[in-house]
Amino acid sequence: MAAHDHLVFCLQAAYTVGGHSFSAAAIEYVILKMKPPVHRPQIALLLALHKLKVSEELRKSAIDTCEPLVAFALSTGMYSSSAVRIYKAKRLGEELQGAQHDFIRASVGLSSNGRLLVPKMLHCFAKSFVDNAKLAVWISHYLPPQQAAFVEQCISQRRQSLLGSRNCGILPFDSRFRYLFLLDQLSL
Repeated sequence: MAAHDHLVFCLQAAYTVGGHSFSAAAIEYVILKMKPPVHRPQIALLLALHKLKVSEELRKSAIDTCEPLVAFALSTGMYSSSAVRIYKAKRLGEELQGAQHDFIRASVGLSSNGRLLVPKMLHCFAKSFVDNAKLAVWISHYLPPQQAAFVEQCISQRRQSLLGSRNCGILPFDSRFRYLFLLDQLSL
């Protein structure tokens, strides 16, 4: 799905919440105060061209400040987006951290030459608070112990070889259609 088609869909798709109808784009960019994704600059341009109408009821529904972890909670039906999850208000903070954890575990990988492969969405999220040189180590904290040790071993070997210290390769955003469902969420 092209970026323009996706935005048009988000502007047209509507959800009824508490008797009020909200577009997917209004939920994402107004209510949840998400910034247009850095990893998809064409969305920012299209949002600027299709000014979102912000009603008073929409403003009242908006959260006070942006929560960066919401990026891992939104499933946009694209291969590079997060899994579909059900959230409960009582444990929202924990569940958002769990969504980040699951996204990292499901989406990072290693190349044949020991380079950590990081999705562009995760790279854009992390670069606001993690230095690029420390990104692989930060990611390894979210991996199971055996995988984390392997990643750290690969980083160490890359530093000692002629390959240099660039430990991460950035995977481009993949907008092919896909919804990912987690098995533990299906039983709810």
